Amino acid sequence: MTNRTLEAGAIIYEGGKDTVASLDIVAKGVIRASSDYCTIDIPAGSVIGIGEFPKSEYIFTYEVVEPVSLFSYPYESEASLVALFKNNAKLLATLVAGCIRFAHKMQAAVLDTMEFARAEYARVNKALDDYPKLAISAGVTPQSFDHVKALKAPEMLDKARGWHRDFVEDLQANEAKFRKEFYSIPSIGLGIGLTVNMYALESRDFMAEVIEYLDSFISSSKAFMNHYQAIKERDAAAASSAAGRGDSAVANDESVSGCLKAILAFANPDQELFDRFSLELAKFIKCTDRYGSADEVRRLRRDLSADFYELYIKVFLSAVNRNWSDVPIGIKMFLLFGFIDEGLAGSENAAKLAAIADSIEPGSDRRVFTIFEWLMLIYSGKIMPSKNEFDLDYPAYLKELKKEGSIKEADEKRLMNSDIDRLKFEIKNIFMIGNRVTFGRITTFTPVFDKENITRVLEQSYLSAETINNEINRIRSIDHGAFYRQGVFSMPEAGVNSFFTHDEVLPYVILMPNIGTRASLWQEIDSKKRNTPARMIISIFHTETLEDTMIRLVGEFRWEMCKTEQGVHWNDVTDPSLTAMYCDYLQFYRKNSAISPEAKEKIQIALKNNANNFKKVFLADYYAYIKYESQGALRLNKHARGILFSFCPLSKNVISAFGDNPQYAQLISKREIELKQREKLLTNLVSKIEKSGHSVPDKIKGQIRQLQLG
Repeated sequence: MTNRTLEAGAIIYEGGKDTVASLDIVAKGVIRASSDYCTIDIPAGSVIGIGEFPKSEYIFTYEVVEPVSLFSYPYESEASLVALFKNNAKLLATLVAGCIRFAHKMQAAVLDTMEFARAEYARVNKALDDYPKLAISAGVTPQSFDHVKALKAPEMLDKARGWHRDFVEDLQANEAKFRKEFYSIPSIGLGIGLTVNMYALESRDFMAEVIEYLDSFISSSKAFMNHYQAIKERDAAAASSAAGRGDSAVANDESVSGCLKAILAFANPDQELFDRFSLELAKFIKCTDRYGSADEVRRLRRDLSADFYELYIKVFLSAVNRNWSDVPIGIKMFLLFGFIDEGLAGSENAAKLAAIADSIEPGSDRRVFTIFEWLMLIYSGKIMPSKNEFDLDYPAYLKELKKEGSIKEADEKRLMNSDIDRLKFEIKNIFMIGNRVTFGRITTFTPVFDKENITRVLEQSYLSAETINNEINRIRSIDHGAFYRQGVFSMPEAGVNSFFTHDEVLPYVILMPNIGTRASLWQEIDSKKRNTPARMIISIFHTETLEDTMIRLVGEFRWEMCKTEQGVHWNDVTDPSLTAMYCDYLQFYRKNSAISPEAKEKIQIALKNNANNFKKVFLADYYAYIKYESQGALRLNKHARGILFSFCPLSKNVISAFGDNPQYAQLISKREIELKQREKLLTNLVSKIEKSGHSVPDKIKGQIRQLQLG
């Protein structure tokens, strides 16, 4: 055994170069495992190496995020695991929990990497479709790229069985209980059995297989995509020349054309930071393949991104104490969109960004926020910071630091009330991570606004608060109970001790400053409070169809909120819920005689395409339910339709448009009985309150209005 202490930024092992020869217990700190296509953060208590193959090259690069202390043991075969656990029997519970936590993150990383592969395949094929017309528009003779057209789509090759995903999910969800009552059993065999099976069943080679596919695909399509981008820029330059050089007022604004100088004058950042970022930006602009996979380019993107956020903090702190109207337009563009250089963004795009920034008034909406507005709320203490990647909110994160011995009790109290530390926590988590996630291609992401990432006209892809609210309201008009939570009403003076209510809690939506393709549910509640808004993130310039994105986002909220409300019973069919019934339906569909052979075949394909992930199958069905079934276009089998209608009932307005559709007749009849029962309860409650001589509270009047919607 050897002991090592490493500082933040140190590379422990480099993927594709260093050979796996040791198992390293992370005694303290945080390490980030990353490939070209995904990242996984590894906290204290985890073991580096179990997710790798001994005597082969590392799949991941392991980099120190927070100073770490490592205890290293030789890793030659599974026998090495036996030795590891025997030598650390007192740490058995901690090691097992850490390994399961890593396996859980590996599952998510595998699916994200596969999703990235599918997105990359779709992006290249869209470029192939657009290329002939674009080339002609740019005055270039289209070339033949048959070898790119012949590239195969990524297939779902997951070898892990569906039940294993639930197995890992349940182990992770019950970590605290199992750690105390199960993992702590002094059994070396139990520890080895759990950890080895985590990775044997997860099929580590699948990640390597997906990475191999991506490397090959990107390499084969690289020449075409470079050519396509050059043609695209040539066509855009021609269009820009024809239309003039854009808004002259913006072009002459020094804070736009000289954004870096404006930042220096506005925020007075540390000179060393400013000089370093300026140099990195200049290299990035000159780089001919700035989104390539070469080591030097990857390091440049990483360094540029890290210094961007440091600079952002300085500019934010300078802007937050001023009137928004007094902030120069170029600084606003930096804070809202990541704009930093007119040449990098394109002068025409800079003019558009200036117009959009000028139209935004912070605080004008209470549910949809730009990243600047959101950070203002965190900094001022009006809203608590979001959870980090380890599902810890800010108070829990500080308690964990105190438990590890990184801070003392006095430090915990100071940090809890520190505006700047709350801000840094939020930037490190939801801003830095969420910015990459919503962009869509996490490994090539940089937070600076770059015209190369524009795939749709900015005016069409820009998401205002009004646009987001309209889309959420449209979904609510179909699935009117999407954001309902169970509450309790009491009015002792009227003899009412408790009455269960349906309270609507609309989500917060945070607009990430990038041009992206994805949205994500960051957290469904704040801390453990069930009546708090969810936090959703989406690119401020969203290049996909917003309707489709928001339907899937609301569907994800439906699933995760149900899991939160049900706790350990989220997949227990004896306690019926949306998640429990859907898991039971997908797990045992083959034995369900009520499902036709054709429907079973479709379910099998859906499970294969989604790596046996029940949540992803549900999201696809929820999308079909809201977009098509609500319009009378039947897409689901009878069983799936029944579960969705039971737990996500359609509104009365939607149902009334169905007419006498026989597929919904029985479901609607059952729903009407439930509504009449609810109506009777409310009528009795109102009568009881009025007889006591009191006025009916607004909350109960709201419940009656909700009932009228269905």
